[in-house]
Amino acid sequence: MSTPACKDGANLDDNHPNGRRAKSKHAHPFDPENRGPLVFFVLVIIFFCCVIVIAAFNEDAAFNEDQPPGVGDIFLRLIGKSGLDPGASPPTSPAFRLVLDFERTPQTYRRCSGGGNSLLHVSYHDMILAWAQVPDFCIYGDRGIGSVGTLEVEAKADASVLREEVRNLLWSEIQVVGKVKFDVQGEVVGLGYLRCEFFIMKDKAAHVPKSLCILRQ
Repeated sequence: MSTPACKDGANLDDNHPNGRRAKSKHAHPFDPENRGPLVFFVLVIIFFCCVIVIAAFNEDAAFNEDQPPGVGDIFLRLIGKSGLDPGASPPTSPAFRLVLDFERTPQTYRRCSGGGNSLLHVSYHDMILAWAQVPDFCIYGDRGIGSVGTLEVEAKADASVLREEVRNLLWSEIQVVGKVKFDVQGEVVGLGYLRCEFFIMKDKAAHVPKSLCILRQ
């Protein structure tokens, strides 16, 4: 009598009487018959992500609408000066006549600035030479291309004169370099902090381009 190959061998179907493997009670999530809940969960996540992105976009757009348009480009020109000649006797107080040109102002721009504590100062190598009170002024954009508005201010140092060594330094620099740079900066109420510069040339006939100012709001 032959001996069976396996004695009391284990049933491959975990003791299922029909000899077939019993079906697991835990459905596989990627089974075609059980994809419904998974797809629904993914769609819910995508929906909420879209809601968050749209809300953030609308908030940013609303913030930009609340911000006033920029004033455009601001340039500085020097149209007059006094009190810098080292040979003047007696010396006079330094004074600078300055013009601010507002160009490319947006059509929707409507704002009045200046007045109050608005103050610009003119400096040379970090030495303040003169001060200018900025009066009240208004800038209105229009439909014209390249619209320009101007504001004239005078920076001066009343009842004071430049020290002799400063006047000599100015004269020496303009003779050697051919030009002298001055810085103009200060807070303008309603506009922001303005930083500009201008040059005085040795050759009085030389063309001096106007300087683009930097505005920090």
